[in-house]
Amino acid sequence: LSGRGSQIGTKGGKDTRPLGDKVFQQTQVRKILDFLRKTNYPNESLTSKHFPLSSKEFVCIFNFLYSFMDPRTDSVLPLTRFDEEVLKMLKTLHYPGNLSRSHFVTMGSLHSWPTVQGSLSFMCDMASIYSQKLFPNIIALGFPNKDESGFTTDRESKEKIQYEHHLDCWHEFNNGADEFPELLNALNENLLENNGVDVERLEYLGQQKTGLEQELGRLEDRGSRKVELLEQKEAFQLDISKMTDYLHKIEVHITEKQEEGDLKTRELEEVCGQVEGTRAEVVELRSNCEQGKVSHLEVERNGVLIGERRRQGETARLEVEEMEKEVWQKEIKVSRGREGMDTLAKQVNSLAMQEGLKTQSGETICLHVETFQGGRGEGLSANNSMKTELSEMARSSRTLTRNTERELQGVVTASGKFQEEVA
Repeated sequence: LSGRGSQIGTKGGKDTRPLGDKVFQQTQVRKILDFLRKTNYPNESLTSKHFPLSSKEFVCIFNFLYSFMDPRTDSVLPLTRFDEEVLKMLKTLHYPGNLSRSHFVTMGSLHSWPTVQGSLSFMCDMASIYSQKLFPNIIALGFPNKDESGFTTDRESKEKIQYEHHLDCWHEFNNGADEFPELLNALNENLLENNGVDVERLEYLGQQKTGLEQELGRLEDRGSRKVELLEQKEAFQLDISKMTDYLHKIEVHITEKQEEGDLKTRELEEVCGQVEGTRAEVVELRSNCEQGKVSHLEVERNGVLIGERRRQGETARLEVEEMEKEVWQKEIKVSRGREGMDTLAKQVNSLAMQEGLKTQSGETICLHVETFQGGRGEGLSANNSMKTELSEMARSSRTLTRNTERELQGVVTASGKFQEEVA
């Protein structure tokens, strides 16, 4: 019955529990019994007096503890010849202590029981972890609340919400339901709330979408203004080109005026310099005169020059007066001549309107009398062209008159001959 060929944990054992300590053994017994009572173990009469356990009771407790780790399995160990199976199961669960078949065969001995009790205590710890830590939080562990980068968030995962929804649908299906509209609405609300979606904002965006779609339809129904806009574009470009040329000309004109202004400024500065020089010279000459530094001959010469300049000024003034009188007489003659020209032009225009005389372009003949002051170029050219046309019309009229006189003379001659023949 030796189990030397079937052992676990014989190499590099990691179990540091004092399995041989009586106090530790009692503590482990109380722990196992407390767990069995809390979890409703079928054998309620089991107490610490039943330890060391019989092989049958050990198998029942082992199967009961293992059911917390795998609820699908009710009896992982058979009631008889379980020594090989228990070693496999403990090895699968990575039991850290040293065990062999002989420990389970001689389970009730004082030598083997502490080791067997250590394995049962290990199973109790595993069952406690599964029942108190793992099963209550199985959904949280299976669906951790983490973002795409792996960091913990305060939101539930999408998979967890869907999983709970499927569970609810499964319960409803088992109750005879085929459709789940309320659960689908609840799923939609949970997903929106979990993702932080603002429903009012979503409705507002939906209204905006509807309005924009209507606006798009209205714009699509409206005719294209591409040709009109292209024409406007070309017109604007032409206006811009013209405006650019105009601005360029204005800039050139401004530059020229600035240059002229600079030239005038320089000329003014030169004249001011000359005036200042003349003033200084006058001051000097006046000072010389007052101090008597000028010779008698120079004084006489300056007096003669001053008299000559005064006579020249008086002569120029008289000439200006004579010219003003002459201009006044000329203006009177021009005014009288203009009145005569107005009268003649009115007579000619009246006769032209009565006779219906028209120019070669079809316009009624009309003479223009320009004013005396300026602006005579256009009127003079118009009157010259009108004069040419009137001359042509007069020449044509004289030719027509001569022909008419010849015809009349011929008719008179023929009439005289006819009267002679009649007589």
